[in-house]
Amino acid sequence: MRTQQAGFTLLEVMVAVFVLAIGLLGMAHLQVTTLKANTTAGIKTQANILAGSILERMKANTTAAYAKNYDILFNQGTPAGNSVSDTDLREWRAALAAYLPAGQGQVVCGNYLVNQPFICTITVSWSDIQLGDANTNYGDYATSTMVLVSAI
Repeated sequence: MRTQQAGFTLLEVMVAVFVLAIGLLGMAHLQVTTLKANTTAGIKTQANILAGSILERMKANTTAAYAKNYDILFNQGTPAGNSVSDTDLREWRAALAAYLPAGQGQVVCGNYLVNQPFICTITVSWSDIQLGDANTNYGDYATSTMVLVSAI
């Protein structure tokens, strides 16, 4: 006469633990990806705020903006003068360096023409961890860029 088995076999327990472990690894990966995405979103928000900051300074000092006193390229040094536009650019570049990893910025404006929109392009770049796409590997650092085009 046979006795009835009660409980689980060792194999069943091992399979259940394996399935649970795979699920927990997936959740851990999802958590890491979410943290990276949130960090990237925060940096993009800060870049947008800083681009808007220099734009507002230019709107407050339109005479200097029309004279292209705010035009500065990535590879140009920060101005050392005492004019309002030089002070604005110095403070803006300092904020870019302080709030963005490897933060840099440039401002390029067109020529001022009476009764025409005065268009300026503000470009902010920074180093950011990548989530992976066709051109970058997951977790690599690369330069990200945000461009703001606006009329003053």
